[in-house]
Amino acid sequence: MTKQNKSEQPTQVYLLRHGEVDGPEALNGRTDVQLSANGRQQMHQQCRNLLYLDNIISSPLRRCSDFAEEIARIHELDVQFNPDFQECDFGEWDGIRFDDQSQHWPLMTSFWQSSEQHSPPKGESLEGFHTRVIIAWESLLKSYQNQRNLLVCHGGVIRQVLGHVLPVDWQDGQWYSQLEIGYGSLTRITIPTYAGALPRVDFIGMPADADLGHENFA
Repeated sequence: MTKQNKSEQPTQVYLLRHGEVDGPEALNGRTDVQLSANGRQQMHQQCRNLLYLDNIISSPLRRCSDFAEEIARIHELDVQFNPDFQECDFGEWDGIRFDDQSQHWPLMTSFWQSSEQHSPPKGESLEGFHTRVIIAWESLLKSYQNQRNLLVCHGGVIRQVLGHVLPVDWQDGQWYSQLEIGYGSLTRITIPTYAGALPRVDFIGMPADADLGHENFA
């Protein structure tokens, strides 16, 4: 593939969710769990066709940062760590297993069904989380305009970005229950070069085992 002149190249962001983590399924927000061996493989498999990258941006949590540093070495790039791309802080619920029968579980269920009315105790509100992520997202687009960028982050972060660029209600509980952003999945957003261009969502949550060919990653 012949590289375009930078001024003619659209801004592209590949949003890579971290792979499977080491440990039981849990509500891991700020809880700093690490990748499992399978999770690391999922991410490498997903990135096998990302031939050209200009920048790598990552959440500083280990399930993202460990892989970001590996892929950065492959591409001979530095990683830009941004704590505003961390997952939501679930406060007292953070790290609780999904099969946990504790007193928190009914409240956690209410959070996903009506997030704007039920914030995690000592945690982050959905509105606060959304605002944090979108400020960081807009800064990324401004800083890395006309470049091809990889953002290694979390499922909640990707949902907030998609809820910002698409005409949807990101506060609706169905947005979180019906939109699948699996481990190691890839989402791509492109902003064309012409004035007033709206972001284009090319694909959402592509699984790590999908094989669409190099042309889809140009």
